[in-house]
Amino acid sequence: MEEKREQTERTSPCAAVLETAAPAEAGAKKLRVLVAMDVYLPNVDGVVNVMRNHLLHFPDWVEATAVGPKAKYYTDTDPYPIIRYKGFHVPFLKTVDFGFPSRDKAFLQRVREMDLDIIHVHTPFGVCKALTKLAREKGIPIVATFHTNYRMVFKHIFWLPFIYEPYIRTLGRRYGRMDEMFAATGATEAQLRSFGYKGSCSIVPFGTSLKEPEDRMQYVRRANELYGLREDETVFCFVGRLVKSKRVQFTLKALRIVRDRGYSFKFLVGGIGNYERALRRKIKKLGLSDCVVMTGFLESEGLKTVYSRADLQLFPSILDNFALVKVEAATFCTPGLYLRGSNTAYGTTDMRNAILAENRVEDFADKIEWALTHPRELAEIGQHAHDELYFSWEDAAAMQAKEYLRVIREYRQKHAADGAEKG
Repeated sequence: MEEKREQTERTSPCAAVLETAAPAEAGAKKLRVLVAMDVYLPNVDGVVNVMRNHLLHFPDWVEATAVGPKAKYYTDTDPYPIIRYKGFHVPFLKTVDFGFPSRDKAFLQRVREMDLDIIHVHTPFGVCKALTKLAREKGIPIVATFHTNYRMVFKHIFWLPFIYEPYIRTLGRRYGRMDEMFAATGATEAQLRSFGYKGSCSIVPFGTSLKEPEDRMQYVRRANELYGLREDETVFCFVGRLVKSKRVQFTLKALRIVRDRGYSFKFLVGGIGNYERALRRKIKKLGLSDCVVMTGFLESEGLKTVYSRADLQLFPSILDNFALVKVEAATFCTPGLYLRGSNTAYGTTDMRNAILAENRVEDFADKIEWALTHPRELAEIGQHAHDELYFSWEDAAAMQAKEYLRVIREYRQKHAADGAEKG
């Protein structure tokens, strides 16, 4: 019973009763952590965002250093130290630099000489392989966060399971060398285990750096002016990279059905990406040009403006492992319409803190129509989303830091016992 209760406390987001003071077991000495990726700033994606926000929001008893490949024409400006290993620019990707840390002897020697308590990797490729070897040399634990369903990525490239499944199993074995794995949701953990991983995995959710504004109405007014919205108009939103896998085109088809039923609305689409031109063509083809607004890239103030004005977030993605936009929207009491069974919907309750639809355009349209005709109930769902789904990066980083302490303690106990047995 005790073991079961401890696991529940560790994995539940509600367990993030987070103190800023160092736990007693950390003592007066700061916890020294190396946090690494194969791709890093100036490249920006969801995984980079998670790693960077952990580094920015760790409690003050954590001393963390970032690791990433060298990037041409980019100067680091974040307040935490970063070590760059030899990298090369990927020619067909504008902002991506990749590297081979195992070939950079100076980098390896520098890490070898560092006084570290634990290493945390966010990708399973070159940097994971190199740092696993160094962690074993140094006698410290190494952990990883599972972010991406690489099965879907490799399936898109190689098509045939007998080609891509061996890659998946290789990654599963590499994760198996970790002393602990982390995932943002139970659904993501299930994906990890489908790779063949059989070890321990703890749930550590991601957060948002957005804060609810004191005067939300000023952002509502700004949105009305900026996007030509009526005060009484129902507004939907999408925020994210404009790529095909986000399925904004699915949403547009559903909105066309709703429009044909005689309803009026506005749909704010925030973000940029390689699918933007195709979406614009789709909007025109469906005759939605007068009710869809493409906002472009949204920085912090832009996000506050869109989320404050939106009545409902439309996000039918089935590939996202943990949609940060769900947490962002909840900051502003904006509920989301997600697909039942998707990772994005994980942790939500239908008609309580989110609205869930089947993966069919018609059902998605039906749920949008319900939202249009039940504004009071929709607002209540939004308040519940704020109360139950909002999770700050301070919360997430503090929870991650406490997990480090647990892993270090268990690692030392295990190896002390192994040493005693050998002795």
